[in-house]
Amino acid sequence: MPGWHPVDLLPGLWVGALAVLLYRGLRRWYDPVPAPVFAAFGLSLAILFGPVLFGGQILLPLDNLRGHVPFTRLPPTEPHGNILQGDLIELVAPSVAAAREAWADGRWPLWNPRTGAGMPLLADPQAQVLQPLVLLSYPFPWMRAAGVTAALRVLAALVFSFLWMRRLGLGAGPSLAGAFAFGLGGFVLLWLGWPIANPAALLPLVLYALARCRQTGGRRDLLLLAIGAFALLLGGHPETVLYAFAFALAVLLAQTLDGSDGVPRALRLRRLRDAALALLLAGAVAAPALLSTLDYLPQTLRAARLREPAEPPPATRYGADLARRWLPIAAPNAYGNSRFVHYWGLSNTNEDASGFVGTAALLTALLGLGARKRFPQERLALATVALCLIVLANPPGIDRVPLLASRRLLLPLSLCLAYLAACTLQRFRQGEARRWPVLLAGAGLAAVLAWAYLSHPNPEDPARLEVLRFGWLHWHMRFLVLAALLLALGRGRRWMPPAVAGLVAAELLLAHLPANPPMPKHLAFPVNDSIRFLRQNLGQVRMAALGRAFPPNLASLYGLSDARVYNPMAPRAYVELTAPITIAWWSEVPEFGAPRHPLYPRLGVRYLLTAPEDRLRRPLRLAHAGADASIWEIPDPLPSLFLRNAQGEVQLRRTFPERYQARLGLRTNGLLTSSVYQDGGWKVLVNRERVAAGTDGPFVAARLPAGRWRVDLLYRPRGFVAGCVLAAVGLALGMGTLTPRPPLPSALPSPGRGGEKQQFPPSPGRA
Repeated sequence: MPGWHPVDLLPGLWVGALAVLLYRGLRRWYDPVPAPVFAAFGLSLAILFGPVLFGGQILLPLDNLRGHVPFTRLPPTEPHGNILQGDLIELVAPSVAAAREAWADGRWPLWNPRTGAGMPLLADPQAQVLQPLVLLSYPFPWMRAAGVTAALRVLAALVFSFLWMRRLGLGAGPSLAGAFAFGLGGFVLLWLGWPIANPAALLPLVLYALARCRQTGGRRDLLLLAIGAFALLLGGHPETVLYAFAFALAVLLAQTLDGSDGVPRALRLRRLRDAALALLLAGAVAAPALLSTLDYLPQTLRAARLREPAEPPPATRYGADLARRWLPIAAPNAYGNSRFVHYWGLSNTNEDASGFVGTAALLTALLGLGARKRFPQERLALATVALCLIVLANPPGIDRVPLLASRRLLLPLSLCLAYLAACTLQRFRQGEARRWPVLLAGAGLAAVLAWAYLSHPNPEDPARLEVLRFGWLHWHMRFLVLAALLLALGRGRRWMPPAVAGLVAAELLLAHLPANPPMPKHLAFPVNDSIRFLRQNLGQVRMAALGRAFPPNLASLYGLSDARVYNPMAPRAYVELTAPITIAWWSEVPEFGAPRHPLYPRLGVRYLLTAPEDRLRRPLRLAHAGADASIWEIPDPLPSLFLRNAQGEVQLRRTFPERYQARLGLRTNGLLTSSVYQDGGWKVLVNRERVAAGTDGPFVAARLPAGRWRVDLLYRPRGFVAGCVLAAVGLALGMGTLTPRPPLPSALPSPGRGGEKQQFPPSPGRA
């Protein structure tokens, strides 16, 4: 393997060590995962991430850089990067890298000064500042850490889906199939590099903790629930976190109302109270990030777009779009695939097909519709699937509620489909299900798949991606026939559920392994001549790029400040300020133009990067001409702090991401202004005494009298201090109420004997 080094084994060894700790911790304090099952999960991780964890490759779409100046001369790779994953290097990685840099410097990650005019960092969910699955990858450089975090997400989804289903009374084989259906399904693996995958990975942990709290109600279980809820609340994508948390609350309510297992009503209510307390304590500990986000969110571009009234859909849209909304759940490639550029579905493959859990799992889920006996939470799962399908169908009027008209509902939908499939497998394992419905359901699903792939070609060119569509139709049919045969012939047999689980895993790996292609490490953000020039000469001012060159946020990965910003959490006021130089939008990415506009010096922009063949007119001066890009210098850019309508001088002494310190000598009263965005968190101190902070447009400013002053601009989010107080109270209460008490001497196990092992509840109908 070219360029391989023994150090490249470290990510895999780290993930392996964490997996062993998880395995032993669950066996010691909670429910054990059988060794063969855990080995199957490990094999799945090795197939998905082997080149990344052990081969030195990078799980980021680095090949996508070749489409932009100054990276057009990079060599192509095989396979090519997934074009859908541009956000991973243009949005997610820069935010995560900024948070990592702050932690490494020993300071709170409060402010990101390198994007736009600066923007909050702790309040930006994309940065995942306190997300445990991201923090566990911090021992490695941020480029390698992406693969570690991805592996931990899949591991958590697999392990805790399995344990949750076992806690609800299912056997190991059906639970393994359900865990594969969800953990290797579309929502986890298609969104693997985004923060969206965090709630998908952590929701099963919360559900497992809720199931244990319902059945035992011990302190250790409540502590697990609090930890899981804390991680879920900091998932990084507000909509997905909302759906996941709402489903968890629905499960909590349903299991409280369910008295079929003979638990007295008073005990169920007491355990509901304890679980609610654990959830509240989790919210309190997460308060520094949550309150900062809630305070900043109304100022963002995302909030502005949510407030905009939705356009009324055309009269024919409901019927015409219904197939495009539902079919990708069963046939993800029926409308092409965005990885191959051509997709004629509703949005893109990630958005539309993330509900796919495998043909075998879908068949077994359908077979459960007519079951007479139900497992715990199975009726809730059926109701959730029905509700999600109705909302995803986009009935008239649903567009008026933006949070409901979201494809993120495919998260609870896919988890419930996986659970319903496991329930059906349990019935077949116990010999309770009949064989003839298999033929009926299989024929119906085969008809749907054939209609999906044969009747929905590209409207402009029916032959486009024909090989992909027909090839996947054949694969679906193969897996469907094999699943039907296993169900019919293996009814009541012990080997049948593991065989179906293997079938589910094989299909999902075949479908989703190409969605996250590893990239060679030599493409990991190389430093060419133009970038080297900017790093040597930019200093404390900013740069920008014209058109689609050097996409926004990428400069921050090189330690450069860029006046552009691409982020749904970008300040709306700053986006409106830069409208005169924003000549176009490429999806949600701003494209700057008008290079001689006076707004550039006001924003502190010193250099403009363009394609090497571009020529700009005076007063811009060509500062660097290279084969990769040209760099043009803007004369007299304004510094970070300067005076307006005043006589005097400003000496900027020290700058930190969340602090500016300057010495001022004012001969007249005037306005000290800046090019730093004011979200309400910037404080102004004059000679160490706080004064009222003003604004100059969207920027921090302060009116000062004549004299000599020391001025400090200090950033503290308005919700941060209150959040820290709540977190401290939550931690203190959690330590007192949720931490397991040490056993009394009389309760200690006898020498030479282990403690009592946790037992799963028996499956209904099983002795």
